[in-house]
Amino acid sequence: MYKKFYLSLACLLSMGLSAADLGTINVESSTITDLGTDQKTEVSTVNVIDEKTIETVDPKNINQVLNTVPGITADVRSNVVEIHIRGVAQQEFMWEDTGVAVVIDGVPVLQNGGKVKFNLDDIESIKVIKGGASYLYGRNALAGAVIITTKKAKNKDEKSIKAEYGSYAYKDLVASIMHGSDKYSFNINANYNGTHGYWYQSSNYTKSANGKLQYYIDDMSDITLGVSITRKYDESSRGSVTGVTEAETNPKGEDGDWAWNSDYYSDIDKYFITYSKDFENGGNLKVNTYYYEDLYNFLSSPQDLNGDGNDDTYTSDNNENIKQYGLKSEYRAEKGSLAYMFGLDLGERKLDDSWVKLDTYTIPYRGTYYEGESSESISKEKNSAIYTEAKYKINTKLTAVFNARLDYTKYDYDVNAHDYNGTVWSDSSISREKSFTNFSYRVGSTYDINNNTTLYANISTGFRNPRTEDIYAHDFDPDRYSQNNTDLKTETTLTYEIGLRGTKSVVDTRISYEASVYQIDTKDIIGRIGGTYYSNGANTYYDNIGDARNRGFELSIKSDRNKKAAFDLAYTYLNAYYTSHKPFTVDLAPTYRATGDETYDINGNQLPRTPHHKINLMTYFKVAPKWTLIPSYYWQSSYYADETNFVKMSSYGYANLKVTYNTKIKKGSLEVFARVDNVFDKQYYRTVYLFSDRNNDGVLDAEDASITVDPGRVYYIGFKYKF
Repeated sequence: MYKKFYLSLACLLSMGLSAADLGTINVESSTITDLGTDQKTEVSTVNVIDEKTIETVDPKNINQVLNTVPGITADVRSNVVEIHIRGVAQQEFMWEDTGVAVVIDGVPVLQNGGKVKFNLDDIESIKVIKGGASYLYGRNALAGAVIITTKKAKNKDEKSIKAEYGSYAYKDLVASIMHGSDKYSFNINANYNGTHGYWYQSSNYTKSANGKLQYYIDDMSDITLGVSITRKYDESSRGSVTGVTEAETNPKGEDGDWAWNSDYYSDIDKYFITYSKDFENGGNLKVNTYYYEDLYNFLSSPQDLNGDGNDDTYTSDNNENIKQYGLKSEYRAEKGSLAYMFGLDLGERKLDDSWVKLDTYTIPYRGTYYEGESSESISKEKNSAIYTEAKYKINTKLTAVFNARLDYTKYDYDVNAHDYNGTVWSDSSISREKSFTNFSYRVGSTYDINNNTTLYANISTGFRNPRTEDIYAHDFDPDRYSQNNTDLKTETTLTYEIGLRGTKSVVDTRISYEASVYQIDTKDIIGRIGGTYYSNGANTYYDNIGDARNRGFELSIKSDRNKKAAFDLAYTYLNAYYTSHKPFTVDLAPTYRATGDETYDINGNQLPRTPHHKINLMTYFKVAPKWTLIPSYYWQSSYYADETNFVKMSSYGYANLKVTYNTKIKKGSLEVFARVDNVFDKQYYRTVYLFSDRNNDGVLDAEDASITVDPGRVYYIGFKYKF
């Protein structure tokens, strides 16, 4: 297939060597700023969620707005969203990155356990790039990228306040100010968001302040300073119950086992400076330097110390401190029918994870933990990369695109432990390092069938390197892992995609659409021998456990929002399955002992939590000049909760309804809104995880699943005033 594609591309390029002046084209896919998407020359499926759509959806978590995009298979718990695209890496949900590069204001953000936190009220736009995207974003972009652009400083004067209240003591208060002049512009945003939560131990709040200052050095250059300071508290991050019976009888998880962590305090600070300069030849240079700091403190490991059968004490005090800093620079220009970009990406990420035991206790088959024992693990990633993109307009209809990126990444991992064996205290220290060199690319083309229709196709790649702590698992955790694996390979994806996008007039309404079919081949999946989270027995280590293939069809249709009636439709068909997998073992009772565990052949099985069909429909009706009715409906088909495909969860659907009233008051504009989510109070499971015998009855079934039950019908009411 490679030879055929490259031969076709070479023929197309040779046809265009004598092309006349066809006008300039632009390189749009920048990691520094969100320039939007040039639909005529974009060779991948790219969906942009603009500020108007975000404000209309008014999301309480990022998945509520990502549902407007086909292909998102995010997992949602109480206040945690793990973003997946096209089902890639869907078998993972504990500590791993999810194969999606999350980019905020041009900077790929280190995700702690697949989770990333940001202020929803400060988002101006979200761009979702699908397919392996390591050609722009490097490691971990197996399935694509979610590019979040926060609100920019604009050359206008505007102030706004927003207040919203809802079920379970939900409160969202926002104040912002924007000012601009000939020399500078700035915006400042302050926000408080909090709720008591529906689930047991799920109260949380967020306090944040952020802003940008843009100074115009001259007519051709400017400099932007961005600052974001956030303080968060989460009582816990689970919000789940064990088994379908408890999901029916005790959906909030009250008076059950405590969540694994509690009192989660987060200090999240982000700073960046961007310099931009335009040149007389049409070129543009951007340089972005940044420093991000996410500091987390929480309690974990609940235990029953008084012997009454219920958890009563958290026994570990934890700190997870994430720091990342670096510099990114891009130069973009065009010459005739050629547009090109060169980029440099230098950065370091550091995760300092530590805990100290607060009590002495014993876990069967694991041993005794003593008060005062502690451990600190420090993981560092130093990355250097160069990348490029070239777009060549072969003729008036045909454009070819090529991307390439070369990454050199060095990983360091250190563990320092302070242990007690019941008699003597001891200290130990282990250090390991590993480096990888990775090349990734994208090659594709677009063909304008007519002025309103474009055919596009591409091949793209993604990669995820093994972590040092995976390679040297035994060194760092000999109680759980039997050996190291220095031969662990990089996990990769190869995406083939072809699509059609365009616009069409239907009954005096302009319809835009995008449809694509794709295949993603994932090779050398990194996981534990035995099963995704299997840790029993004498032969447990990390290995390349198998391969997967994800095939699908995606359709997005949007009508003109300026009409009295409009709609946005997102449809996803996905078939994700293992093409090969090493024997898969399930933890059965008793916990932490291999006796009685079962091993299965899962070749050909569906990846967990990947429904075949998903539909999201938003409709807009201007029922009167000042009144808008916004009904929406979401539905997804059944899916398997585990790799063995023993437990299948039913399909579900729910409807939401929002009503807005807009009017003018003096020189300002007022919007009053009311919203009902899950109008018909449909009980469904937001997310289901299953990988072991949780209730210790020797059988893997639906009573072992960790289930997050949706709260059912909830209400919100609020207003926004701009002046």
